[in-house]
Amino acid sequence: MKLRKRLNLLQRYLSGKTNEQQHQVIDEWYHAVDDSKPIGLWNQQGRKSAVKGSIQLQILDRINKPKVVAIRSRTAAAACILALVVSALWLYMINHNKQPAIYYTVSAPFGDIKQIQLPDNSRVWLKSGTTLKYSSLYGMKARYLELIEGEAFFEVQHDITRPFIVKAGQLETKVLGTAFNIKAYSDGPSIQVWVQQGRVQVSDSIQVLTELSRGKRFQWDRKDGHSHIDSLDWKQVQAWQQGVLLLESTTFNELAFELREVYGVTLVTNNAGIRRLHYDAKFFIHKTSVNDIIATLAEVHDIRYKIQGKTITLY
Repeated sequence: MKLRKRLNLLQRYLSGKTNEQQHQVIDEWYHAVDDSKPIGLWNQQGRKSAVKGSIQLQILDRINKPKVVAIRSRTAAAACILALVVSALWLYMINHNKQPAIYYTVSAPFGDIKQIQLPDNSRVWLKSGTTLKYSSLYGMKARYLELIEGEAFFEVQHDITRPFIVKAGQLETKVLGTAFNIKAYSDGPSIQVWVQQGRVQVSDSIQVLTELSRGKRFQWDRKDGHSHIDSLDWKQVQAWQQGVLLLESTTFNELAFELREVYGVTLVTNNAGIRRLHYDAKFFIHKTSVNDIIATLAEVHDIRYKIQGKTITLY
């Protein structure tokens, strides 16, 4: 039975205008109510208080009226259900654009890794230089976030009724409960989605592009929209989550990209030999400055460098 029809029936019952068949419907509703569990829409303490107050007033009003003993059980039940339905209708209207959304932006500064816990207890790790956005409506119908810039790892609480959706550039990644990583730098050539466990669905504005299972990576080219799927070694993702800059046979371009992501610096060289080098090292981001990293790599590879503001030149 639709919400408004239920509301009308309850109002008729409290006015004494229902028949025995409708009384039976009210009784069935009463016995079906599990008052030990909160209604799903009660997601803010203020709303809980408002609903509880409404129920109490309805019950007290009926108890203080004549003939309450004869109809107490049904009337109290109807009053409770009516209050719940009215409150649900009120919350429904609030959730349908009657309540302005407040937007929150969370950023991880360069040289730092930030972990946040969302209202549904899902957790997100933000890599250095990453910015994430979500609103006060998060979790009311869906759990929607936007990865504005950077790379983030998501550990999602399972909830089949509220899909978890992350927008990154032109793509949306949708899950119910899983752990995955999205890399979406605005100046990067591609958007990449990795799945550590569970399954995710990746879409653009038109259609579903793919479904990914555990251990798979989806790469989508920003320029031409082409994509491909491969497998992933999770060491890199797990490393940055733990605050580690891990270099394993890293090329110059990859090194430059990592240093820009983590420390916000630009690494350049005009030396072809330096560009052909591969770099292997492990640094703890919180404990190691970019100057120390460059000094270590320069000593290992017998190269020189100079630092001018945010630009580092190897020669």
